Amino acid sequence: MDEKRVLLAVVLIFGLLFAYNMYVKQTAPPAPEPEFDAATEVVSEPAGEAAAGESAGDEPAGGVSLEQAAAGTEDAEGALEAESRGLSERLVTVETPLWSAVLSNRGGSILSWQLPEHEDLEGHLVDLVPEGENALDVVIHYGTSSVGTGDWLFEGGETSEIVLSEGSRPAVVRYAAERQGIRVVREYTFYPDGYAFDLVITVEGLGAPGGEGALALGWPGVVQTEKKEDNKAFASVMLKDGKPSRKDFGSLRKDPSERFLGEIGWATSQSRYFIAAVVPEEKPFDQVDVFADVDRRTVGFEARLPIQGGASTTRFTVFVGPQDYRLVSEMEVGLERAVDLGWSITRPLSVIMLRAVVWAHTIIPNYGVVIILFSILTKLLFYRLTHKSFTEMKRMQDLQPQQAELKEKHKDNKEALAKAQMDLYKREKVSPLGGCLPMLFQMPVFIALFQVLRTTIELRGAPFVLWITDLSQPDTIATIAGFPIHILPLLMGVGMLVQQRFSTKDPSQAMIGNMMPIVFTALFYNFASGLVLYWLVNTVLSVAQQYYIHRGPSTAGESSVDATTPGVQAGQTTASTTVAPEFEEAVVVETTRSSSSKKKRRGKRRKKR
Repeated sequence: MDEKRVLLAVVLIFGLLFAYNMYVKQTAPPAPEPEFDAATEVVSEPAGEAAAGESAGDEPAGGVSLEQAAAGTEDAEGALEAESRGLSERLVTVETPLWSAVLSNRGGSILSWQLPEHEDLEGHLVDLVPEGENALDVVIHYGTSSVGTGDWLFEGGETSEIVLSEGSRPAVVRYAAERQGIRVVREYTFYPDGYAFDLVITVEGLGAPGGEGALALGWPGVVQTEKKEDNKAFASVMLKDGKPSRKDFGSLRKDPSERFLGEIGWATSQSRYFIAAVVPEEKPFDQVDVFADVDRRTVGFEARLPIQGGASTTRFTVFVGPQDYRLVSEMEVGLERAVDLGWSITRPLSVIMLRAVVWAHTIIPNYGVVIILFSILTKLLFYRLTHKSFTEMKRMQDLQPQQAELKEKHKDNKEALAKAQMDLYKREKVSPLGGCLPMLFQMPVFIALFQVLRTTIELRGAPFVLWITDLSQPDTIATIAGFPIHILPLLMGVGMLVQQRFSTKDPSQAMIGNMMPIVFTALFYNFASGLVLYWLVNTVLSVAQQYYIHRGPSTAGESSVDATTPGVQAGQTTASTTVAPEFEEAVVVETTRSSSSKKKRRGKRRKKR
C-alpha cells in the first residue's frame, strides 16, 4: 500500500467534512427598519382593559359553531364590520434595553421585533419579523372549519409607548375581540431583562363544552442578516417526541412545506445567529407545519395544540432574540438543542468548547486572541499524537530508497512486491498507517471546534486586529474587479504548502501533494475569519513541529549496521528509534555502560570456570 495515497485519502475525507458547511453565495433583501418613534416614558400598566368587563353571557347557549362564525355571506361581513365600528388600527411600541417591538390591535399580533445590539451588514437593526408579516397570529380550528383572527380589530392597546428599563415592573398588553359569539383574549407580559415573554390566549364560545378544537399560532420566519449564509442556517427546529427534529431551507426548496405530528415540546424559526421559539407551557403541540419562503430564504412554522370547546385558556412562553446557547439554556425546556453545534456524536464536545471559549473571553477581551490560545492548547493536547504521526511519516520517507529498489526488483510480480514491502515494514517496525491513525483521533475535536467557531453569535461583529473587524465573516482587505481578497486563507495555503514539502520527498507524488493546499485554500476562502485564524495557527505550529522532527538524522533503514560501527558487535542490529538531539549523549553513555556491564559479566563467568 502506498502510504502517500493513504495519507491523501485521509486528508480528502477531512476536507469533505468541512465542505458540507461551505457558504452558498446567495443574498437576501436587506432587513427593513420599521418606522416608529422611540418611547420616551415608562408605562408599566397600559390601558386597554375596557373590553375585559364585557360579558360572554349574551352568547347563545352552548356557543356557536365555527362553521357559523366562518360563514362568508355579505350579511355576516356587515355584522362583523358593525361590531368593530369605531375601532381603527393602533400600534403599541414596547422598548427594553435588549429589544424593541411593535404590536398591532389588528390581530393582536407582533409586526416588528428589533434588536438594538445587533445590526445587519447595511447598518439596519436586525428585525426578526419579515417585512409585511405578522408574528403569532392565531387561527382557531373546530370541526372541518378554521377561522383566522389576523384581520380582527381588537379592543385594548390604547397606550402607544411602553418603555421598560432595568428594574421596571413587567408590562402587560391586553387585547380582546368578539365575533359571532366567539371571544378571543390575548395577553402579553413583557419583562425588562430578557428576550422571553409570556402570552396567554383565551378562547370562549367555541362550540359545546367538552368538544375538541385546536388553536394554532407561529412565526413567519427569520430573515437573512449576514452577507453570506448557508441554506442550512435557515430552519425550523422542534422537540418532537423528546428529540430535536430540524428542517432547513435547503431541504424545503423543492417541496416548500412539511407537516410533523407527535408530541412537540416547542418549535422555532431561526437563522444562523437568531431564533424565535414558541413553547406551550401546559401541554405540547400535536402538529407543526413547516413552510419556506423561497424568495426571502426563510423557514417559518405554524404549531397547533388541542383546546376544549366552550372556554379554554392556553399559556405560552416565547423567546425572540440571539441564538445564544447560555440564554436559551436558561429557558430550561431543552431549547439549547435547537442551536446547531454539529453531529450528535461531537455535540457534547462542542458544548464544552463553546463554554470554554465564552469563559476565556471574560478574561481576555479579544476573541481573536482567545482563538489563537485555543489553537495552541489543542496542539499541546495532541502533541504526542501529532509527534508520532509526523515521526512515522518521516520514517516512511526514509524508506523510500529501499521501496524504490523493491519496486524495480519485483516490477513484474505485484504479489512478491507486496510481500517484500510488508517484510520491510515489519523489519523496520514501521506501520504504513502510523502517520494517519493519530490524526483521526484529533478529528472530533477539530469538527467540534469548527462548529463552535462557525455558529457562536459571540463572534458576530467581534474584531481582532487591523483589517479583521468581524471574526464571523471573511477577512476582506480589498475587492478587485468584484473579487474579494481574503488574506488569512492565502496565508494558510502557504503554510500548508510548506508543511506538504516536509511530508513529501518523492517527486512523483509532489504534484498531487501540492494540490491539497490549493484545495483547502479554496474550501476555506469564504469561511469565517475566526475559523481560518484557528487553522492558520494550527498549520504554523505543525510546520514548526515537523521542522524539529526532520532536522534530526534518518530514523529508518538502519537495521543492518556494519561491524565497524563503534560500539556495535558484528551480527548485532540496532533498533529503529527516533532520539531527540538533547538525549543523544545520554543514550551513548547508557550504551557504553551496557557494554561494560556485559564485559564484566563475561569476566566473572570465566573466573568461576
